Amino acid sequence: MARQFSGKADRNPFVISGIIACFIFLIILSLSRNVNWDEFYFLSHIHAFQDGRLDQPMQTFYVHGFGWLARLPGAEMTQITVARLIMVGFVGITALSIHWIARNFTDLASADIALLAFLSSGFLLPHGASFRTDPMAAAFLTTAIALLMTTRMGLFHVVIVAGLGAFALLVTVKSVLFFPCVLAALIWRAPCSGVVARSLLAVVLALTLFGALYYWHTSGIEVAAGKDTATNARNAVTTTLLKSGFFPRFDTFVTWAILSISPVVLAIVGLISARSPRLIIVLVLCAGPLLSVIIYRNAFAYFFPFAVPMLMLAVAFGAQQLAGTKWLRALVMILLVTAVGQMALSITENSRTQRATIAEVHRLFPEPVTYIDEASMIASFPSAGFFMSSWGVKNYRAAGIPIFADIIERVQPPLLIASKSALISTMVDDRVVLHPDDHAALRENYVHYAGAIWLAGKTVIVEQDPITVQLPIQGRYKMTVSGSDDIQTIVAGEEPIILNGAPGTVYSIVWDSGVEPLATPLPRVSLLYAGFWRIRLW
Repeated sequence: MARQFSGKADRNPFVISGIIACFIFLIILSLSRNVNWDEFYFLSHIHAFQDGRLDQPMQTFYVHGFGWLARLPGAEMTQITVARLIMVGFVGITALSIHWIARNFTDLASADIALLAFLSSGFLLPHGASFRTDPMAAAFLTTAIALLMTTRMGLFHVVIVAGLGAFALLVTVKSVLFFPCVLAALIWRAPCSGVVARSLLAVVLALTLFGALYYWHTSGIEVAAGKDTATNARNAVTTTLLKSGFFPRFDTFVTWAILSISPVVLAIVGLISARSPRLIIVLVLCAGPLLSVIIYRNAFAYFFPFAVPMLMLAVAFGAQQLAGTKWLRALVMILLVTAVGQMALSITENSRTQRATIAEVHRLFPEPVTYIDEASMIASFPSAGFFMSSWGVKNYRAAGIPIFADIIERVQPPLLIASKSALISTMVDDRVVLHPDDHAALRENYVHYAGAIWLAGKTVIVEQDPITVQLPIQGRYKMTVSGSDDIQTIVAGEEPIILNGAPGTVYSIVWDSGVEPLATPLPRVSLLYAGFWRIRLW
């Protein structure tokens, strides 16, 4: 397809330098930035699949391509760092696709600006290359749309588009949010009926391939109750779309808009300057993934790098419309300042506390043990419980059924990581956010060790002599008595332990891992996750 515009403009060296700087920033942040809880969760699926423990098929297809991560030397942080560098590559593919599409609609200089606008847009630098399915899906989808919009869609292109579409759907169901962009491509190619027909064939083949590969994927997984495809899909649609209300993440969207002021202005200028109704429709549809924030519950900070790539087509038109003006120079300068500002904010969220916590867990437990935490932070260990995202906790509370009391009795995990809101509230603040039975069971059967680490044990205050104590988690413990420096080793079995002492005597019983106590205290729990930083407007 011939380009609609043939106008030429000189490429701006500041823009090219900014693009290069953004990729350098991405690499630096991949190596240093605080790991978010769902990155650990994604890594845990890979380890679970390698160990034959994976019990949910939906949105876990990526485990087939990343099994080698689990075999890398080093602990979870090293594996996530390597995975992030792979994600930088996917961001690069997305960037090339944006540039490719923009060059076929505008001039080269405008395409450069659209690329810089993407890389410096809100949350791209801190979250665009995180170890999630989003960077992969964005790369697959934008490449597929680039082929749909710019090629003759021969047999080779049909096969590639079908494969890219299928893999995008396999790694995350949110890929359906790109449907308006696919529709935009079909509308743009409407004058060539043959291309449209072959494009539709690619879509049909993508869905067919998706079904076949998903069937193959599920056939190798023993699906747990409540984690089947139908239940997960129903919950996803209900929770993230139907019951999310209007602008459920409005504050995050506003922050994105402030950080993306130049792309937003350029996109508006591009839309206003569009000459034909067909082009206007195409540009609006390309903004479809971003516009889904109106009803999409999970439009957190990491969602925006996934949602905005196709918006950059309108940005390219806006840049071309303002070419050579002081306004464009000012907007480009804002792009550069935004990139540097986000880099400066993001690099403060270091991962030192996480690295120290994980290293200490592996020192305490050289071999994997079952443990309790919110997001599978020790991804190589089997985690008991559920993913305690806000969605997960909401569903858990709605069910009204205690689960941790049963897990403690049945699975007997000797380790608990209180790294996020639900367990921090329970273990640190003694605030009841879980089922009361679970709250009591967790607090009664774990004692604080260091930082976010809690070990099986009890603190017992003698009220009458003797006292009977039942330790539900069987194993070896260290026991100290108030007023004494002696440390006793006891083995807890099925029978209760009898303790003697005067009223007021305090027994501290802690799981004995067989290693010396930690020499350097771990930082406080609140530093374990930096969270999604945002500008507070109210």
